[in-house]
Order: sequence, then structure tokens, then C-alpha cells
Amino acid sequence: MAERLGVGFIGSGFNARFHMLGWRGVRDADVPVQASGARPDPQKHQTGIPGLIDRALGWKPVRVWFHYLTDNGPLIASGMTYQAIFAVFAGLWLTFSIAGFVLRGNPVLQTSLFGALDNVIPRLIAYTDTAGVAHAGAIKAATLLDATGLSWSSIVSLVGLLFTAVGFVGTLRTAIRIMFALPGPTTNPVILILKNAGYTLAFGAVVLLTAIISLVSNTALGLVASLLGLGKASVAEQVATTAVSAVLLLVIDTALLAVAYRVLSGIPIPRKRLLVGALIGGVGLAFLQTLGTSLLGGASRNPLIGAFATLIGVLLYFNFVCQVTLVAASWIAVGMQDAGIDARSLNPDQRGLDEARRLEDARRRVADANRRELEERIRDAHGLARRRLERQLAAERRAEERRRAAVPTESQFTEAQDDTKDTTPDAGEVKEAETAGSR
Repeated sequence: MAERLGVGFIGSGFNARFHMLGWRGVRDADVPVQASGARPDPQKHQTGIPGLIDRALGWKPVRVWFHYLTDNGPLIASGMTYQAIFAVFAGLWLTFSIAGFVLRGNPVLQTSLFGALDNVIPRLIAYTDTAGVAHAGAIKAATLLDATGLSWSSIVSLVGLLFTAVGFVGTLRTAIRIMFALPGPTTNPVILILKNAGYTLAFGAVVLLTAIISLVSNTALGLVASLLGLGKASVAEQVATTAVSAVLLLVIDTALLAVAYRVLSGIPIPRKRLLVGALIGGVGLAFLQTLGTSLLGGASRNPLIGAFATLIGVLLYFNFVCQVTLVAASWIAVGMQDAGIDARSLNPDQRGLDEARRLEDARRRVADANRRELEERIRDAHGLARRRLERQLAAERRAEERRRAAVPTESQFTEAQDDTKDTTPDAGEVKEAETAGSR
């Protein structure tokens, strides 16, 4: 408790009494108590090893990685992996149940389709191509080709596809929004499910389109090679085929990620940042798809997992894909934070309501901080000073209650926006709109 300063007066009469009354007035005056604020300390540039660490932590790739870890990216990617693999299995079973009779008698088409799927998801399907080369995978091609017709199993698979695939798309939207520190969408749940179903069908169409383009490009390259007299399966043809497939995968992966980041998530990402982030993710996915066989081959050589090696390898691949997707989203989110770009999709009225909500929250925080500061001073005070502070606390509480009661609700604020055509109406305009609405 602070020490008191004693003040005495020499003499008597009117002047002495006047000054004594003045000092008493100062002593008993109600002085508003305000909590002290604080501003950040000036940044100090460290040297030596601490300085190197600070500079390393300031690099954008490092900040992106820590942003990804802070938002529980690995945990979210693990959950997405679980949904993704079951969605793919159900989709494959349904697709081959419908189109298996077309593929059964066409080995060339089988090789092209299985090869395209192997490019997208390495070691997913075990098949033998037209050249007699066997490819390892988690699902036997013969099992898929035998699944012809819409049987009860395919109908059950269709139901599973709708739940798992639509659920995966919804989880992907939520995961991307988490990377941008945004809550879930407020769209009607039924409309949201229909949107997820549409995105799921679009993704399946892209996979089939990839297979068709791969077949056409490989056929065209073979025709060109034969016209140039390079011979079948020449080195030049193999290099050209690999290059075309890699570029095609990069373009498709980048486009899919751009749609997921901007359209699926509903986040207003600037075009340049969207393209850069989607390209980074596309390069990562293309790397996984190109080197997936080599990366996942280590799982098959592990004697501890035995017969489950291929399935575990596919699980690892899906987990890598989900992590690359979220890390690329974190890259965009960190870049937008650095540029001071708001990631929320708000129209002018919503932005005005959000500003009013944050202003009221700030006022309440200040009032609560001042109240706590005054309560602490009351605990340390004694006698008249304590009673004076208690009266001041009661008065401030009553004033704050009246102020909070006068604050308009969000619906009243929105009505005032509609009536005044102003995105940020003041308190008087809100009151006038409320009065006019009650008449």
C-alpha cells in the first residue's frame, strides 16, 4: 500500500479553513480508476546463435510449417486419410460395377485406365499391362473386372460412396478453413451436402478425364514415334510419355487444389496468392504421384507388416497427399496474414456488423479490466477511502449495465443497416430504426 503524505497548516482563520476544505475536496473526489494498458516492447535484434534462430524462425517456409503444426494439421490429415481411402474403394467398386463389362474385353483400355489410376494413386490396383509387366497394388484388377452389373453389393457400395465421399469433401472444406483460422460455413446443411455431392462427382469426372487424356496422349505419342521411325517403346518415346504425364498431372492437381481452396472452402483468396499456393501444392502432389511407387516400395520390404504392406503403403500415400494439401493451404494463409488480407468472406453489411461486434467486445473488455483494477484497490484501501471506492465501483457497475442494455442486438443493427442503407449506422440511427419499426 502506498505511504500517505501528511500536510499541515500554520495559522488559523478563513484562509486556513479555505485551504483545508480544498484539500478535503481533492481527497474525497471520485477519480475514475482505469486499468493500465501495455504496448509491445521495441524489437531487439539479437546476434550470434539466438539471432540465427530468430532469422530462421522468420523465414516464410518455417512460419508456414509452424502454422500448420499449430492448427493441428497432422492430426486433421490423419482423419482425412481414413475417409479418403474408403471413399476411393467405394468409388472404384461402383465404377467397375457399371463399366466393367466394357473393360473386360478390351485389354488396351484396361491398361490405359489402370495406368492412369496408378499415376494418380500409386500401387492402388494390381494389374498386368499389355506388355506382360506386372504391377503390384492393394486391389486385384480381376476382382474389379468381375464386379459387373448393379448387384446388391454395388448398391451398398453406392450408399457407402455417398456417405464417405461426401463426408470427405466436407472434411476437406473444414480442414482448409481451419488453416485460415475460420469457423465452419453457415450455409444450410442440406444445401451444403448437395454441394459436397456435386464436388464429389466433379472430382470423379476429373479422374476419368485424366485416364482418357492419358490414353489419347500415349496413343498420339506412339503414332508420332512410329512416323518418325523411332521404333516401339524407344527411349525418346518413353521420355516424352513421362514428361507429358508429369505436366498433365501438375496441371490437373493445381486446378483441383485451386478449386478446393477458393470454391469449396468459400474463402476470398486473391488470384495471385491462390495460383502460387495451388502450384506449390500441385508440385508436391505431382512429386508424390511420380515417385509414389519408389516412396511406397519401402513398405512392401518391411517384414513386420507382411501381407498388409501394400495397404499400409496406400494409407501412407493418402496421408502424404492430405498433408501436402493442408501445408499448401497454410502457405496461402500465412501470405495473406503477412499482407493484412482478411480471409473471411464478408459483404459490406456483414463487415459492418463484425466491426460493431468487435467494438462492443473491446468496450466490455475495457470495462471489465477497470472493474477488476478498482476491486483490487478496494481490497487495499481502508476507512473513508475504501467506502469512496466502493461507491465509485457501484456507480460504474450501474453505468455499465445501462450502457450494455442500450446496445442494440445484432438483428436490430441489421435492420438499421437495411433502413439507413448504411453499413455502419451509429447509435442514433439504430435507435431511430428501432422506433420506426415498432410503430
